[in-house]
Amino acid sequence: MLAALFLVAAVASTPSFAVAQLAAGQRAFRAGDYAQAARVLDGLGARLPLNRDIVLYFSGESFFYTGALAQARAAFAALAQLKGSRFASVAGWRAADCQWAAGDRRAAGAAYRALLKKKAVPDDVDVGVARFHLAELADGAEAHRLFWAIHMELPAHPLADEAARRARALGQASVSGPTDAATADSPKDRLKRAAILAEGRQYQEAHDELDKLAAADLPADLAAERDFELGRVKYRMRRDYPLAARLLLGAVSRLKGESAAWAAFHGARALSRADQDDAAIAGYHQVVEQFPRSKWAAEAQFLSGWLDFNRGRYRESLPGLRATLARFPRSPFVDDAAWYLAFAHFLLNETTDAAEALARYARLVGGGSGDSDAAKRVLYWRARIAAKAGRTDEALTLLRACAQRWPLSHYGLLARARLQAAGADPGISLVARDGAPDFIKAALVRDPAVARADELAAAGLTDEAGAELGRQESGLFKRHGADQTLALLFDRYPRMNGFHRAYQLAEVRGAPALAAAPQGAARIVWEAAYPRAYHELVDAYGPPAGNPDLFLYAIMRKESGYSPGEVSYADARGLLQMIPTTARQIAADSGQEFFGDQLYEPEVNVRLGATYIGSLYKKFREQVPLAAGSYNAGAGAMMRWCDRHGQHPMDEFVELIAFEQTREYVKRVVGIYAHYRYLYTAIPYELPLVVDPRYLRQEN
Repeated sequence: MLAALFLVAAVASTPSFAVAQLAAGQRAFRAGDYAQAARVLDGLGARLPLNRDIVLYFSGESFFYTGALAQARAAFAALAQLKGSRFASVAGWRAADCQWAAGDRRAAGAAYRALLKKKAVPDDVDVGVARFHLAELADGAEAHRLFWAIHMELPAHPLADEAARRARALGQASVSGPTDAATADSPKDRLKRAAILAEGRQYQEAHDELDKLAAADLPADLAAERDFELGRVKYRMRRDYPLAARLLLGAVSRLKGESAAWAAFHGARALSRADQDDAAIAGYHQVVEQFPRSKWAAEAQFLSGWLDFNRGRYRESLPGLRATLARFPRSPFVDDAAWYLAFAHFLLNETTDAAEALARYARLVGGGSGDSDAAKRVLYWRARIAAKAGRTDEALTLLRACAQRWPLSHYGLLARARLQAAGADPGISLVARDGAPDFIKAALVRDPAVARADELAAAGLTDEAGAELGRQESGLFKRHGADQTLALLFDRYPRMNGFHRAYQLAEVRGAPALAAAPQGAARIVWEAAYPRAYHELVDAYGPPAGNPDLFLYAIMRKESGYSPGEVSYADARGLLQMIPTTARQIAADSGQEFFGDQLYEPEVNVRLGATYIGSLYKKFREQVPLAAGSYNAGAGAMMRWCDRHGQHPMDEFVELIAFEQTREYVKRVVGIYAHYRYLYTAIPYELPLVVDPRYLRQEN
């Protein structure tokens, strides 16, 4: 894939006067001095033809905010003609905003209607504002319909409540026609709004809508729907699982089809999360019997066995796990069922049964061959089963194979630790690849796409530079070939805060280099895959908060892939995927003001994240697996697992972590951290085999 790897010479050039002006205009714009920004940027595009579109965009925005609407509209109109620009699709919307602000509302309305008819609407366009303006232009029933549609279809929008107020002021209650205004928010309307809010993860708002509906006052069908939606919202909010279970299970008999199966399955899951495992197992059995062909049946069967396993009832777990393999042999849960069957036998000291079950698991996951996580697990646990059965030489041979083949993976590190304990440490040795770094060709540096990005970076628009380079990637590969282009991208992206894209490219295109020692040409790929991203922030906030060197990078890589704009299904945000509620508490403890969107700012995210992660690292006795797992699942969950399984060695302890996401998270972070340590220090990470006995709750 990569014939050779290249060290890229940085372009050393003094920014021109025009580039310096662009930098000055950007500084003024970001500081809110729009008048100064407009003065500096006006006409600058002619002197920066490679970045004329960016100059036009920010000059248009600056003119708009200073009230120079004619000049703003002219800039946006010129921008709209630059079809290759990523700003061109936004320009038409902003030109319409200029017309509206200037009082030419009919023309603006015509422009909004034309733009709304297009299939693709840019992500950074606020459609709700355009729709609200169109409603303002309408009269009577049409105005009511448009305002009410905003209220119903965009319930989380800042103008949604005002849209509802105006609809009610028109004296109409619903889109179907004039009625008593007091009945505008009908039960069906509230249910619809709640569903839309929940789909957009606005769970608290959805809960508030549903809470206004009393089931006793509703017809039977709407009462069932209300209980179902409220139970679903509470389940997704991870709040009050007992009530979520009662609502969902109580609605099953009143629902039909997939909704009934969803309620039955997730009602049982809510019971298990409320530590009512016996009731949950009974609920899972009910799902299998009542909805055997639903997409939840196989998982319910598996969980009926796994719940017993999870609470240490390994013998009792066997029937449920075997039933998963027998009744649902083609389901996605047979792999897990086979693994837990093997592990249960291992923990019961039934090594023959454990070996047979592990062999079945290996067949299900493709023979356990290749470099997959399953292959590593199979080889390592074959060694552990052999050791428990007294076959010491076989166990050592298997451990050596695991440690040598995957030395920096979770299982490879465990294998090496066990070999060290047996006095047979193989060390870590990766083969060096031939070839020294070369320099890229000057033609590539002069390519307009590269020159455009370099110009933006020189003006201080580093994020915009990385985004523009990303848009031009495919063209660069076609014009200059893979090796030359990768060399340039591995150099430019880190300097343009494009760590996320460099990491992706290294993972996809640099596998041979990442399997080799991080020396010479291969080191460039390693540093792209394991960068010291935002190192100024990590250096400033990591060590004072008690974080070990390089640990925050490992968390950052696993959490966001170094992408500051990342947001998860659970509303975790930014580089370290901080949850707003957690970040708010950390900020409050240090007397700092905080609002949720600040987590998209690298400085705020790393500062608060470093504080929290450092506290976990210290709490869990500086053991990386426990600190990582507690960051993913919460300190409370990790303490429960320590209390329940802390007497097990580390390899067993990690496999006994109840949450699959956390279990795999720990393995991945440990491996990433080991790669960072191997790349940047002379001291490789050594994974402990014993959980620190000082974890006990009363000592924390």
